[in-house]
Amino acid sequence: MTTLDLAHTVAEHLGTGWRAYTGKADDGSEAHLAGPNDQVLDLVDGTTTGRKTDRDRLIIIGHLGFLRNHVPQDHEQDHKITVGRCKPPDVIAHETRRRLLPNYETALHAAWDEKHASDGIAAAREQLAATVAARLGVQRQDQATDFHFGTVDAGVHGRVCVRPGASDSVFTVRVPHDRVTEFARLLATFGHLP
Repeated sequence: MTTLDLAHTVAEHLGTGWRAYTGKADDGSEAHLAGPNDQVLDLVDGTTTGRKTDRDRLIIIGHLGFLRNHVPQDHEQDHKITVGRCKPPDVIAHETRRRLLPNYETALHAAWDEKHASDGIAAAREQLAATVAARLGVQRQDQATDFHFGTVDAGVHGRVCVRPGASDSVFTVRVPHDRVTEFARLLATFGHLP
């Protein structure tokens, strides 16, 4: 029985919402299980790893994909179990539910939460940058949140970088000598400068 055949049977035992599909290997030694809430489990025939300890084992790995970058530090990064390949599919499904899915699902949910929060912060940052760019007039844009304004001929010119998260934005402003005093007076009215 190939890993894909076994995966189809295990999917049935995992319950509603689980399905099996082929893995990368052409020889059928890999398969994937897709489940509810974006869960993906990679199933690999242990004999293909070349490690003696993996022989006759089925390696089941909770796949995080791009969400790996969003898993909070207090959650496990690697979610993997091995099960005897000769075990019946219902036992493999039971062991997967018992030993792998609880921590994997928790990490997956936490990663999605972190990603949504990160996306919200990035959207707010881009909106802030767009507002600043509209007020100053963009001469050249390096990124959505990093742009140049003004021209040498117009006098005051520079660069603005709206930095990620709670970091302060950075303004680099070049002011002609004859306007420095005026610029300093304007800057002093802003915030709590002396």
